[in-house]
Amino acid sequence: MPLFKLWLLATLLLLTTLPLAVNATDTGTSHNLFILDRLDDKWFFVGRANLVTRDGTADTFFGYVDANARYSIDKNWAIEAGYRQAYLELPSGTRTEYRPMFALYWRHLGDNWKFSNRNRLELRYFEGNAKDRVRYRNESVLTSKHTITSLELTPFIEEEFFYDLTDSELNINWLTAGVSKFWTKNFKWKLGYRLQSQKFGGEWQTRNVLVTGISYIDFEL
Repeated sequence: MPLFKLWLLATLLLLTTLPLAVNATDTGTSHNLFILDRLDDKWFFVGRANLVTRDGTADTFFGYVDANARYSIDKNWAIEAGYRQAYLELPSGTRTEYRPMFALYWRHLGDNWKFSNRNRLELRYFEGNAKDRVRYRNESVLTSKHTITSLELTPFIEEEFFYDLTDSELNINWLTAGVSKFWTKNFKWKLGYRLQSQKFGGEWQTRNVLVTGISYIDFEL
């Protein structure tokens, strides 16, 4: 499919979600650090860290850090296993989550765009009396191979949904659009807008989220 058709579909998808964005119940930010370091021809170290705010930037209520090993099966497929430790601020104090993770990646390089899809299984163990859970996450990312504006920014769009296998329900969906740019061969930053939908007590609530990211990538993308 030509690139302009893919971006037209993405634009239409964003326009259909604008009423949700206008009626969002909260605003916040999500700041990300990503490391992909080549160890040899097949193996990579993957590290991530994240801080999330709500009520604009007033309340930093969630964060995590993880470490993972990724094995490249071929130019399209890769598998990954790792561990994430997350922290959630509750009225009663900070709750820690211990999260082993397993993922399968697929990517395709077109003439004008790059597409990747990640399937992740998370085993979520909580400190205290919270119920342990198993969750499936699916993320798709479409990235242009062309830049825009004199700043040579690269447009991207992401969609990710979260399915709780323990309770058999879809309870989170993210739609993100933004731009990125490589500072150097290995360092990249990104800036985007995310419409985040999450189910609380059987009702969907939405948030407008500013997304930022810094990446170190030792890998030919």
